[in-house]
Amino acid sequence: MFRLRRVFLIVLAGMLAACAPTGGSAPASTRQPPAGGPTAAGSLPSAATPAAGGAPPAATAPPAPVALRLGLNTPTANIAPVWVAKEAGFFAKYGIDAELTPIPGGERVVSALLSGEVPLTILAGTGLVAARLGGADLAFYGSLANRLRYWLYARPEIGTVADLRGRRVAVTSRGGIVRRAADLTLERNGLDPERDVTYVTTGQITESVTALLTGAVDAALLSPPGTFRAEDEGMRLLVNTQEYNFAAVISGIASTRGWVGAHEDLARRALQAIAEGIAYSHREKEPTKAIIARWTQTDDPVLLERTYVTVAPGWERSLRVPPEAIRNELDGIAADLPAARDAAPEQFYDNRLIDALERDGFFQQLGW
Repeated sequence: MFRLRRVFLIVLAGMLAACAPTGGSAPASTRQPPAGGPTAAGSLPSAATPAAGGAPPAATAPPAPVALRLGLNTPTANIAPVWVAKEAGFFAKYGIDAELTPIPGGERVVSALLSGEVPLTILAGTGLVAARLGGADLAFYGSLANRLRYWLYARPEIGTVADLRGRRVAVTSRGGIVRRAADLTLERNGLDPERDVTYVTTGQITESVTALLTGAVDAALLSPPGTFRAEDEGMRLLVNTQEYNFAAVISGIASTRGWVGAHEDLARRALQAIAEGIAYSHREKEPTKAIIARWTQTDDPVLLERTYVTVAPGWERSLRVPPEAIRNELDGIAADLPAARDAAPEQFYDNRLIDALERDGFFQQLGW
């Protein structure tokens, strides 16, 4: 059984009390992509113009794209299909002027969603489930990845997971999916995460890599391309959580029910753009690697190849949220949040928009 620290739950409850859902209106866009990161990968497809001698512009020009700020909970290649949806023009295709806004840490992502800083976000299951049990009006409307895919690396002198007893382990936050993966890994190897190790929160995977390489921590839960940096620097791989085949929402598409209720068509179009980003990412390896290079600021071709080959199998050819992934989250936090014991997975996701797209044949057109 997973166990979250009670202090995280207390902090989260306080955050929920302070951040009321925003209802129907989308917030104004004020934040730009992080300094040094990409702003575009060339021009996005322009709106169609009327043919000479045809109808006047007012009758044929498409409406201006709708601005939409989309939160990102990680800077790693796991979410590359969302970067692709932006840079390959799929958001623009569906009439969306998307601003991708990195927000590290599950707690901060939930706070940004509830405060209206972002109306739609990529978010792992742990944060949303805890927030929903605390009364937040949140739900998943899709998911890009639904299996644990993290790697536990340690300093070279550490030979086994058991050797981590009394050591420091880097996780991105106190209650996010990386912490959950760390708990699972330690417990399956005979350690009590509450008593046998000290968790060090870093904010994001890239900082966990730095902490591991500098010796600030003894081990860290990582994902590509950070895993390869650790490997190349002589760090020791202790556990690959893919071997657990554990269902968990890793990159869910989340919003408040109020916002989706008021913007259902926009939410549907955002899902279509992301789905096309996934299909493109599987189909067009080299352009996808180029986009990963820009967003991760990596120009090493070998590293990019290793990253793509490792993360691509995790991109689901479906956006459907699996109930078993939510059930695992509920089971994991039931000891600290008793309300989880009686909660049904259906309270935490809404696949209606996915169902409608399936009925319309949209996913079949993508070859899914």
